[in-house]
Amino acid sequence: MNIYIKQDEGQAGPFSAEELRQKIYSGSLARTVSACAEGSSEWVPLESLLNPPAIATLPATAATEISLKQLFDRKEKTALVWLWIFAVPMLLMLVFLVVMGMGIPLIVFGAFWLIGAIGELWFAAYLKTNAVRVSETQLPELNRAVAACCQRLNMTRPDVYVLQHNVWNAFAAKIFGRRVVVLFSGAVDSILLKGDMTQLTWLVGHELGHHWAGHLDFSQKLAKTGSWVFWLGLWHSRRAELTCDRVALYCTGNLQASQLALINATVGAQLASRVNVEEAVKQWWGHRDEFFVKYRTLYSTHPHLLARLDYLNKAAAEFGMA
Repeated sequence: MNIYIKQDEGQAGPFSAEELRQKIYSGSLARTVSACAEGSSEWVPLESLLNPPAIATLPATAATEISLKQLFDRKEKTALVWLWIFAVPMLLMLVFLVVMGMGIPLIVFGAFWLIGAIGELWFAAYLKTNAVRVSETQLPELNRAVAACCQRLNMTRPDVYVLQHNVWNAFAAKIFGRRVVVLFSGAVDSILLKGDMTQLTWLVGHELGHHWAGHLDFSQKLAKTGSWVFWLGLWHSRRAELTCDRVALYCTGNLQASQLALINATVGAQLASRVNVEEAVKQWWGHRDEFFVKYRTLYSTHPHLLARLDYLNKAAAEFGMA
């Protein structure tokens, strides 16, 4: 798509979308300048032409056949069951210690809880005064993506913050029962440098997925006492991340944007759009059976990035998006 823009000296162009993005990134052009797509007579803010809708329309098959329960990774529930199996003896032992200690161990547990509570309050105070909370009047485009994801997932909206931190990351948390999502500026900037709001929506959807799937709920915290078999805890963590990838894919309704967001975390903003996804998946298939790849997987909290590209392909096919 070629685009004309209005500048002080009059109309300029046409320019390709990539040329205009480069002008924006270099600081020589504002995102809000009036622009018109070639063949159209309507002048709109440039950013509305460069950024596609944050939420795509799902294919008819996906919209009619996918239930929210299908968003769960199939092996996550199996991993959770095994966590509960190994959590039961641990919980029984804790109860035994409390009874035999005539309640004295409760003081120790209470002290640990108090330390954790103070830590949560400390972090909440930092977040409220050092991060920007997304709302209808604050980062409204991002706010619309959050709202649309929550509507698609039929979930209550958590507080979403953007925090300055030059690390490609984001996380979900519960602070005194209040659900929170924090997006680090390192991830946001990297995606928007060469990407678009749809890719950023994938990141938002992934973190919302942790809340939607109950990964931070008290019941799952109890189940995680079974993580004394730490390989089991790591297995559940990896499957939970794959569930969130599926949730994020469902939120965006766009396989390519979802994979580009993940590739951005792999090679960075400058190269993400140039990566051959099919070749990257083949690279994973070429190494996945190697001993040290499998061994390293056992000690990982997250699936390998190239493996996640492959899982997104399979999820998209299952959802009718591919």
